[in-house]
Amino acid sequence: MFVTDPFGVTRRGKRFLLQRSLSIWNSTVGCLSSRVNDWLKEHQTKWKLLLGVGWGLLLCVYVCIILFGLLVMAIMVSSLLMKFLVEEPLQIREELNFDYTQSKPVAFVPMVSCPGVGCGVDCKDSKVGEIMSFRHKVQATVSMTLPESEYNRNLGMFQVRVEFLAADGSVLVSKSHPCMLKFKSEPIRILLTLFKVVPLVAGYISESQTLRLRIRGLAGGDVPTSCLRVMIEQRAEFNPGGGIPELYDASLALESQLPFFRRIIWGWKKTIFVWITLISFVMELLVALICCRPVILPRPRPRNVSTPEVHSSSRNNLPKRR
Repeated sequence: MFVTDPFGVTRRGKRFLLQRSLSIWNSTVGCLSSRVNDWLKEHQTKWKLLLGVGWGLLLCVYVCIILFGLLVMAIMVSSLLMKFLVEEPLQIREELNFDYTQSKPVAFVPMVSCPGVGCGVDCKDSKVGEIMSFRHKVQATVSMTLPESEYNRNLGMFQVRVEFLAADGSVLVSKSHPCMLKFKSEPIRILLTLFKVVPLVAGYISESQTLRLRIRGLAGGDVPTSCLRVMIEQRAEFNPGGGIPELYDASLALESQLPFFRRIIWGWKKTIFVWITLISFVMELLVALICCRPVILPRPRPRNVSTPEVHSSSRNNLPKRR
């Protein structure tokens, strides 16, 4: 048959193998399915418990996603409100270059064109004029880095003065502040040097101190301020040109002082942001629970549902009244 009809023999062999494989698969699946059904019937309560726990976890994840979305919306609403409520004070930092050729070293910080002052600094690219355009008080912070040299330690007190100048060079506002290096006794200084000998030798730190002088209450009047002048003054006991400290570098930071109400909001901006976020979240949650409660809290399926047949049969079985 294979010689006379090879294709027919091949088709019959293929059909026979498929039938045998299908019969073996059906018998195997039938045996396994019966065993699985028996095992499921034995552990039916456990499977119901696992399905209930899984369904509960799925609902918890769903509710958490909804609540997280409401929280993100509350944060966005709070951010938009804080943009309108909070006013950030202007802060500008400028480097100070003191002129030590004069008896009182002076550094100028120009704001607008000031030809009458004669500071010799280009005023075109200065941004300090923005902070003085408001009629707010200004806080000036002068930072100076002084080496802990024997000269500076023996110098003691000296004076730093900040002045607002008009375009013609006249002084509008002037305030000064005394300062000196922080005192360290000889034994303490020797111990600190021993503890920091490795970074000192490696050059990671230096024997210096940074003094920060905060001068508050500066405000421009009706005449616009054209330039700021920072001056280092010596004590009265020194001759002109003496009693001036040695400096590494110096800088001036100007910060506008907001009105009282705005200053309170700026100081408590983080707390106000948190409270607005919480209130927005609670309001959104209340609206969602009132309007869209089935979306947030889906109702579980009722377990015991009484059918009409049961009710009718129970009614028929009631004893008739005579």
